This record gives sequence, C-alpha cells and structure tokens, in this order.
Amino acid sequence: MRAPWMILTVRRRASGVRGLVIGTSRVGMPYYYRSRPPAQVMTRPFLTARWSNVVLLTFEAPEELVRAQVAPGVEPDRWNGKTHVSLVALEMRDVRLRGWRILGFAAHPQVNFRVYARHGAHPAVTFVRELVPSRIIAAVGRLRYGEPFQAARISARVVAGTDGVSAEYRFGLDAPRHRLVVTGSRDSAVPAASTFEHYLKERTYGVRADRHGRPRAFRVEHPPWAIRKIVSVDYAVDFGTLYGPAWEFLNRSTPVSTIFAVGSDVSVYPPQMDRR
Repeated sequence: MRAPWMILTVRRRASGVRGLVIGTSRVGMPYYYRSRPPAQVMTRPFLTARWSNVVLLTFEAPEELVRAQVAPGVEPDRWNGKTHVSLVALEMRDVRLRGWRILGFAAHPQVNFRVYARHGAHPAVTFVRELVPSRIIAAVGRLRYGEPFQAARISARVVAGTDGVSAEYRFGLDAPRHRLVVTGSRDSAVPAASTFEHYLKERTYGVRADRHGRPRAFRVEHPPWAIRKIVSVDYAVDFGTLYGPAWEFLNRSTPVSTIFAVGSDVSVYPPQMDRR
C-alpha cells in the first residue's frame, strides 16, 4: 500500500525554474519534479549516401493501377493528364546510417520500381518494390521502415570512355535474368524545372501506407541532378515476373522517357506520420 504522501493530486503550479513543477499531495506535503519536454521532431537524416549513375526507364500506366499502389488519401501525380511508373537503377556509395558506415553495406546497387504521387503540395513517389543485393538490408527496410524491399541478385558495371558513359545493370530474384543498359554523353546538364525530366527525377518525398492504412512519408533531399544526353538504350525486363501480373503489359509497352542522371549526395529523413 502506498504511503499517503505518495498519492499526488493534480494541483500544481510552476516553480519559476524552467521544467520544475511544484505540487502537493493529498495530505498537503509538497513534491517537486521536472516535467518532460515535448518530443522534438528529428531533423537529422537517418541515411546519407551518394547516389550515382541513376537510370530511369519510364512508362505510361493506367491511373487505376497507379492509384491502387498509393496510400489512402494520397493522390496520383500526373504529367499532361497521364500517370506513370518508372524502373530506376542506381549505385549507392558511402552509405551511412545515422552517420555510421556499416561494414559490408557501404556500397551496393539497387533497382526500384515506383509510381508518382503527390504528398500534399509536394511531388512524391510510392515504391512498388525495391530490390537490394542483401537479405539483411531487405529485412531492415521491411521491418524497420515498412518499405517493400526484397533481396535479389544485382550487379552494376559503369564504363566511362572518350565518347560517353555506359551503365549496365543486371538483376533478378533468383538470377540476374533482367538487364538495363544505357549509354549517355560525357557532358551533362541540369534540365529546366518545366521539363518532363525534372518532373520525373526531382521527388521530395517517398510516401506509403503504414499497417493501419495511414500515409507515412520520408523526405529526400539532394541538389537538382544533371543528366546525360541519351545515346542508346537496351533493356530486357519481364515486369510480370518481377512485379506481378498487373504489370505484365509493360513487356509490350514503349518507354516514354529514359534518363541517365549523374547523381549526387543524398539525405533521407525519418518517416513522419500523416495524421490528417
């Protein structure tokens, strides 16, 4: 049984010392405690890395298919009334989690499949699947951050010659059966903000529904990416096998855009819950 002076009432007042609250027990004895400050929104990135040789292969996709991927209350984004999906391959280098380089995971390729959405007024993406060459990375991405990571076989090969730069990505769930090869010019330039290329590559948020169906968004920061002029594109991807029968139609579709971006340092901030 608790002593009577340990039974506290709600009568309390400020002490004049920041964070110190004075109250009285039911028997009139004073007590003192420090109030806990409100939780602060974390502003430091949880992940930093250099994303290099970023290739985006983009297709038009039916709006109902795109809408099925985004969280409730999140709107598909549109360019000239059309909705899109992109296959994105890139190299991640100098990967750090909360400032720490993790042995064995500091550099690896990644292949993402994403649709385009709006998070409020901000351009966003929702990932259908994110392929990484490590079961550990995939497990952390799924369990800790709720993102659709999956372990896969992935290799990247980048060759810079006198006439241009070539990036070759090979990937698959059990074997690297799929490929994406792009050659671009050595020179690069940042496209204007009014262009389709800017619309596709400059996305401020990644947004996805949590297990309760509420949108959860993480912010991505990087300078506008310079892109190379496309010289050639070669790819062989079975979208139905990788991403499900609903996407099999892309096997017979023609890309509406190919982008070969140089990349940059990137900061990714912790997910924030949308409580609207």
